[in-house]
Amino acid sequence: MRSYALISLILIGFCSQAFAQFPPRREDYFWSRKVVNRIDLNEKINSPLRQRESVYYSDNSAYSEKEGMIMCLFNGLKAGKFPAYNPDSLNKQMTYDDVLKRIREIEGSLTGESEDFDDPAAGDGASGFDAFEGGSGGSEWGFEDPAAGGGDFADDLSSDSTGGAAGSGSGYSGDFDPTPFENVIQFVEDRIFDKTRSDMVYDVQFIEMIWTDPGETLPEKKLCTFRYKEVMDLLDQTQWKNRFNDAEYKTLRELFELRLFHSYIIEVSGDGLSTLQESEDRRQKLVEFEHHLWSY
Repeated sequence: MRSYALISLILIGFCSQAFAQFPPRREDYFWSRKVVNRIDLNEKINSPLRQRESVYYSDNSAYSEKEGMIMCLFNGLKAGKFPAYNPDSLNKQMTYDDVLKRIREIEGSLTGESEDFDDPAAGDGASGFDAFEGGSGGSEWGFEDPAAGGGDFADDLSSDSTGGAAGSGSGYSGDFDPTPFENVIQFVEDRIFDKTRSDMVYDVQFIEMIWTDPGETLPEKKLCTFRYKEVMDLLDQTQWKNRFNDAEYKTLRELFELRLFHSYIIEVSGDGLSTLQESEDRRQKLVEFEHHLWSY
């Protein structure tokens, strides 16, 4: 009897991981909403996403990527493992050179040297989340960028996680400075209530790369978009490091599928949210809705 129970637990665990990769059949959808989430990489819980491995751990061969979330995606794109997509049209693929050109256009727009920059947003210079007007500072949302003020936590991130100044060439290809992309990322997911399992499934669809103004003056811009299923294998080879415990590491794929991060909901099926309070209210409503689905 105990053996049957153990086998059942193993099968349940396997199905949980499998459904994180393969969503339920369309016929099994009871309810679904497309949710855009924002991750502030300067938050303490999210800081391992931007950390790069120091030289003392470089002999750990279990992971092929140890440079954090942003550099993992850039390195995979450069190696031709997957394409990027134009945030204006997901039917238009972008190569590594196309992304570099877009970065140069963004940097040129800061100095007025670029005149043909095509902003991926609706032509007004804003990101897809229009209400977030403070770059990485986030004054509209009521929280401050811990790294922007140069406090102890910012010093800890710059020294402990990178082993050197950002953009100094340590672990970088030298093609560009990734610092403006290491403040925020966004991801789009389908939240599906599976009527056969009576459970909510989080099916990640896209990861969006966001440029933020180092001077915290200009509105942020979407650089490019990646399809989660295309980058999933590389995320499975990328190290997620616990800053306070070397006993166990995880992969970035486990990070997403186990929800080991903190994020804000900024849009639900096209309905944009403009403040942290609205984001929290919508999150609570989604939780309550899932709860009520269990009521008969």
